[in-house]
Amino acid sequence: MSITGRVNLITNPTAFFAPIILGAGAPTTGFSPSNKSGFVISMTGMFLGFIPIAVSANVNASNGTFTLPDFPAPFSSITEVWLNLRLHGQPFYRTTMFPHAHTSKPLDIFLFQPTVPNSDGVTAGQISAGLAGQGLPGNTTLTANPWGLGVAGSQGQADIQFGVQLVPDTSPNLSLFFDLALDGWNIHVGWPTSWCESADDILNKIKTALQTSDSKANQLVSGTITKAFEGPPLNLSAQVTQKLLNAVSIQFISMSLPNKHSWALSNQGDKTIVVVPQLTLGFPRAF
Repeated sequence: MSITGRVNLITNPTAFFAPIILGAGAPTTGFSPSNKSGFVISMTGMFLGFIPIAVSANVNASNGTFTLPDFPAPFSSITEVWLNLRLHGQPFYRTTMFPHAHTSKPLDIFLFQPTVPNSDGVTAGQISAGLAGQGLPGNTTLTANPWGLGVAGSQGQADIQFGVQLVPDTSPNLSLFFDLALDGWNIHVGWPTSWCESADDILNKIKTALQTSDSKANQLVSGTITKAFEGPPLNLSAQVTQKLLNAVSIQFISMSLPNKHSWALSNQGDKTIVVVPQLTLGFPRAF
């Protein structure tokens, strides 16, 4: 059995989101079929509860339609699935998990990209707050670069230097927005620190803190998303913003670091904008 659907682009966010916010049913206006090329949609399910199985298809560039193949017969026991949409390889939309049986109906997707100005990005102080208590030395210095964040510090006889890349989260857990991936490291441990902790011990502690997708660092984005909704062009109130957040899927597309900047991990009050995310609102969250 094939699985059909259509990708639509929201052209009038006020007209589209109004019935969702007011509980008046599914939107009927404010959108048109996508005419973008480069969209690829995939459906993933967990076989035996832990083996991911995915099928994918190109989205028609002229009318936004797609036809996904269903899972091969050996994987017919999959009961829950989620969708991911990419544009030229970049993540663009995702759903939470939903019953595989729901794919018997057309899967119509609606997308809107709010503009996040640089002034509404993530500050250096917010990054410090997100990394505080994650096993880093108290004298750690952070540096924002176009490729990511540089981290350097020392404690006792241990010297720590490594990089962190900010990676959009594409999992079906829609409360998570990005992962922090450790990118290269240079860690030296000498006496007497080596008696209690090796370089591998320190590295594993840092990896555990930074590479866990539900780490405290993921909480940094809530303020950025709220600002995007409450500013133009949506200009929503705080109450309406929360209703919208409960109704849509949020996918981070990219996270740029526009300003080269260095600051102390302890400086949680630094207001310098260091990360500006671009995101997509998708409807529905699940089918």
